[in-house]
Amino acid sequence: MLLRSAPPKHMPKMPRGWGWQIKLGCLVVLGGLYGGFMWHITHQKVRPVMERIDIPVMVLAPPKPPAPPTPPIAMQPPPPVTVADPPSLPGYSRHRP
Repeated sequence: MLLRSAPPKHMPKMPRGWGWQIKLGCLVVLGGLYGGFMWHITHQKVRPVMERIDIPVMVLAPPKPPAPPTPPIAMQPPPPVTVADPPSLPGYSRHRP
């Protein structure tokens, strides 16, 4: 099978302009089928019997007793900061003239 960028000269041409009509026809058929199914579902004679069942449910929980107060937090002072002096490099002084 040869892969070509253009069809050969003797190949028949495809009819133009039918693509959108075919798509529209498919959409109409699918819409009709869906509409018919929905009409059938909503207009059927046998319907399930609906019964009301009351289920007792407590919506609100009983109130809880208040929590005991928290003890105060004792603040501690931060530890002292100890930083070593940076190493001195030979030939380099901190205070340059």
